Amino acid sequence: MEPDGFEIRIRDRQSLIHLGSLDSFDITEGGKGAARQILSYLDEEGGDQALHEAVRIYEEIIPNENFGGEYTALEWLCKYFLAEETMKEELTALPMVKSFRDFWCGNHYDNLRTYISYKYHFKEYGDGDNTQLKARMRFLEDFILFNNPDRERWETTRENMDKLGIAAGDRVADVGCGSGYYTFRFSDVVGENGKVYAIETNPLHLEYLEGYVRDQKIENVEVVKSSFEGIGLPPDVRVDVVYICSLYHNVYAAFTDAERDSFVGSIRRALHAGGRLVLVDNDLVTDEELPYHGPYADKELLISQLYYYGFKLRQSFQFTPQRYVLLFDMEEIPEAPGYQHTHMEDDRLIVCSPASLVRYRIIGTSTSGYTIRGKAAGREMYEGIVEDDSDKLERAYDLFNCLYPKERVGDDYTALMWFIRLYLADSEERRHMTEDPLSAFYADYFMENDWERLRTYLFYKFHLEKGIPEDATEDTNLEYDGKDFPIPTLNEWNEFLIFNNPNRCLWEKTFEMLDFIKIRPGQTVADVGCGGGFFSWAFSKAVGPEGKVYATEINKAALHYLEEFAEKAEVRNIETVTAKMNDICLPEDSLDLVFMCSMYHAVYITDIEFVKDAFVESLRKALKEKGRLVIVDNNITEKGIPSYYGPGICPELVIAQLRRYGFLLKDSLKLIPQRYTLVFEKDPTYVKDYKGREMHHEKGRDHGFLR
Repeated sequence: MEPDGFEIRIRDRQSLIHLGSLDSFDITEGGKGAARQILSYLDEEGGDQALHEAVRIYEEIIPNENFGGEYTALEWLCKYFLAEETMKEELTALPMVKSFRDFWCGNHYDNLRTYISYKYHFKEYGDGDNTQLKARMRFLEDFILFNNPDRERWETTRENMDKLGIAAGDRVADVGCGSGYYTFRFSDVVGENGKVYAIETNPLHLEYLEGYVRDQKIENVEVVKSSFEGIGLPPDVRVDVVYICSLYHNVYAAFTDAERDSFVGSIRRALHAGGRLVLVDNDLVTDEELPYHGPYADKELLISQLYYYGFKLRQSFQFTPQRYVLLFDMEEIPEAPGYQHTHMEDDRLIVCSPASLVRYRIIGTSTSGYTIRGKAAGREMYEGIVEDDSDKLERAYDLFNCLYPKERVGDDYTALMWFIRLYLADSEERRHMTEDPLSAFYADYFMENDWERLRTYLFYKFHLEKGIPEDATEDTNLEYDGKDFPIPTLNEWNEFLIFNNPNRCLWEKTFEMLDFIKIRPGQTVADVGCGGGFFSWAFSKAVGPEGKVYATEINKAALHYLEEFAEKAEVRNIETVTAKMNDICLPEDSLDLVFMCSMYHAVYITDIEFVKDAFVESLRKALKEKGRLVIVDNNITEKGIPSYYGPGICPELVIAQLRRYGFLLKDSLKLIPQRYTLVFEKDPTYVKDYKGREMHHEKGRDHGFLR
C-alpha cells in the first residue's frame, strides 16, 4: 500500500531549515579578539605572544561558539606558526594540508589578511559595486571551513567515511565538492581503477581543484563544472555513488521547482542500477545542544522530498548532534497521493509531493534569467522609448500582459506595463495615472532626465547587449553574469519598481486584501520591512490624521526613498524607523496592528534562532493586548500553477511556528494561489519559562509514513 504522505511532527519553535548566517550576530568578542591577535602577528607587531593569546582565547571558546566554523582552522594556523621547524614538516606532511598552509601563507599572507579583515569587520566594503571582493570572500569562507586540517575535530570525518561503503574501483561523483576535501580522500580509496568526478559551480573552487590535480599529478580525478540545471556529468557517464556534502539544503530551499527537478533528475541519470545517493548535511538541534555554525536542514525535509523523487532511505548515521549522513537507494519514482498539497493535522505536517516547503530565491537579482518571450518584450519596450515608437510599445505591452500571469509572477512585468501606458498617455490620462502622490513620486523616480533610469534598467536587466543563443527555445531562461552594471544598484531599482508598482493589484488583488485587514481611522500600525512604502502610504490614508504609521526597515536606501516621498507629499502620520534584525524598535504596547508583507519567510529561513526569538518577542511587546499580527507572504504553489517569482514559505510552517511564540491564528485569506494573508492575535494563556521557551511543551520530533 502506497503511503498517503510523509509525516513530520513539529513540537518546538525552531525553523526546520536555516540558510546562511548573519555575521553581525555570529561574531563575538572572543572571536574578534583572537582574530585581532592573529593580525597583530601578521603585521609583525605582536610576535609569538599574540599567537599564544589567540590560542588561549580559542581554547576557551571552542566548541561553545562557532561550532563547525573557522575557529579550529584559525587555531591550527596559530599552532603551525608557533611550531618548531621539524614539527611544521610533520604538520604539513599530507599534500592537502601543505596546500592549505600555502594558500593562507602565500603572498605575505594576503588571503589570510583579507579574510580576517573583512570577516571580523576590521575593514568594511566600500561604496559601490564590491561584487568581486564579496565573491572572493565567499570562496575564502568556504575554503577555511571545508579544507580545515582540523575538521576531524568536530565532524568525525573518518568515522563518517567508513560508513559510506565506498570501495576500490568505485566511480564517485562528489557534487558541490568545494576545494576537494572529500574528493581527494575518495581518490585515495577508489584507487587507480576507480574515478572521482569533482563537481563544482564556483570558478574559484574550480581553479583551485584544477591546479591541485595538475600539481599533484592525480590521474583518477576529473574536474567538472556544473550548474543549477544538473550535476554536469556527460550523458554516457555512470557512477556508483553520488555524494553531496553541505549542499542539499541549498538545493531544497534556494532552487526553483524546475531547477530542482532537473538537478535531481541529473543525479538519477548519472547513477547506474544499484547506485547510491549519499547526503551529509547539518541538522537542526534543540537549544540544549550546541548548534552548527551556519546552514542546516531538518533531515526529515530531505528524506520526504527525495522519497517522491524515487530515493528511498536505506540508512542514516548521526555521529554528532549537528551532522547527519543519509544513504539512499534509487528506486522507481512513486506516484504522489491523490492530493498533493502539504497540510497540517494537529502537530503533524503532512508532505505529499517533492515540492519544497520553503523557497529562498532572491527576487531582483540581475542574474535571474528571462525567457526569450520576456526578453523580446523588454527589447520592444526599450526600443519603443528610445525611438519614441508607439507600435513597439504597444507590442511590448501585449507581450507583458500575456506573460505576467504565467511567469515571473510578482516581478516587474506589470510595473513595466504601467510605465508603457504612462508613456503613451495624453496629458489628461497621465494626470489621472499620477494623481495619487505615491504613484507620482514613483513615476518621477523612473522618468526623470528623459526616462534615463528606466531606460538604463531595461537595457541591463534584460541584457539587451547580449545575443540569444542559437539553441535557445521560446521558454529558455537567459542567465547572464551581470558584470556590465553594478548589481546592487540594479537590484535596488528592481525593488522600488516592483514593490511600489501601482499596477500590483493586477496580480495581487491588493485592494481586496486591504479590505480584509480592516484598518480603522485612529489606529497605530507598524509596516515592518516597509521597503519603499507602498503599504505604509495605504495605511497612512486608512488611519487618517489621528492615527499613526511606523514604517520600519533595515534598508536605509528604502527608508530614504520613503522619507523623500513623505516630505514631498507632506505626509505627517508616517514615522520611519531604522529597525534591527532582532528588534523592530517600537514602543511597548503601542500598536494595534503589525503588518509584514513578503518578510516572514526571511525571518524563518535566514535568522539565527536567538535572533528570531528576539525579533518575534519585540513584536509581542509592541502589540497591544488585542493587537493583531498580519502576515502576507508567498505560497508554495501546487504543480502546474506558476509560483511567485521570488521567496516563499508554506503557511503551515508560519502558523505552527508562531503558535509556539504565543500567536493564535484568527483568520486567513487566499485570493490568488501565489499569496496568502494570515491574521494572528496574542495568546493570552502563553507563558514562557526562564529560558524563553513555551512551558509544558514536549521536545523532540518524530517522523514516518501515514497509511
